[in-house]
Amino acid sequence: MNPAPDIIGIGVCTVDYLVIVPRLPQRNENMRARRFARELGGLASIALVAAARLGARARLIARIGDDEAGAYIRAALRKEGIDVSQLLVEAGGESQVSVIVVDEPSGDRSIMTRLPTSQRLAAGELRREDFAAARVLFVDNCNAATLQAAQWARAAGAHVLLDPSQPYAEIAPLLEHVTVPIVPEAWARAWLPDQPPSAVAERLCQQGAEIAIVTRGERGAVASWDGQTQSFPAFAVDVVDTTGAGDAYHGAFMYALLQGWDVPRMASFAAAVGALNCRALGGRSALPSLDEVERFLARSID
Repeated sequence: MNPAPDIIGIGVCTVDYLVIVPRLPQRNENMRARRFARELGGLASIALVAAARLGARARLIARIGDDEAGAYIRAALRKEGIDVSQLLVEAGGESQVSVIVVDEPSGDRSIMTRLPTSQRLAAGELRREDFAAARVLFVDNCNAATLQAAQWARAAGAHVLLDPSQPYAEIAPLLEHVTVPIVPEAWARAWLPDQPPSAVAERLCQQGAEIAIVTRGERGAVASWDGQTQSFPAFAVDVVDTTGAGDAYHGAFMYALLQGWDVPRMASFAAAVGALNCRALGGRSALPSLDEVERFLARSID
């Protein structure tokens, strides 16, 4: 029997096919790739793997197809130490697949996705007892299952951390139960186009969040909590691929929540993990261990 997880994640898993090119191609251009790789992807998958590499126990609840991509997802998650006991397999279903074209000079990327054919996870497939011991729930979209899970997690005293894959209008019903929304700047701008990131973070706190963060890539992040708002810088690394940097930030922040650190320490720790994950191709190739992060932070502070 698997031990109770510290973190439960609910979300879509993907297989990412990554191609590094000298520059992003133009229309009808035939270009030779520098490198190619197949990797595990998906917001929840990479966030949980990031937390697991740091030392957290994590379980992913999701549905995959019984295709080759689904088999790869299960094997990759299990290899990372993620509890896959509630990774449901749909007969005849096709798992989600993405092709990611990475610009070699900058690490920027373009993403093309084939959506899964499997049915969405239903609230009736969840068990309340699974959320009784978990201390953090990760969600990336609003549906009947994530709403139910968030309600149970909050009733059990857990944090609910959100990385929104939907616009505000669709995610709004879930925000009532979210304690830690960590949203990208593009999402914040789409919701409140005339407001700076600090105002968006403050608005999320006014709506009930305990800690709200707007991430800004290489420009760092803005956090609001307990009536105060502060900007935190990003860390400089030699960037190979930015895929999964935000997911790594979320995973690291979940680990930090488990430690009970203050917000500035959590934000700096998460920024370090997000930066370190940009050192190699793919969403998880360069995810660091706890020792690596601590050494990196010690060098950066010195």
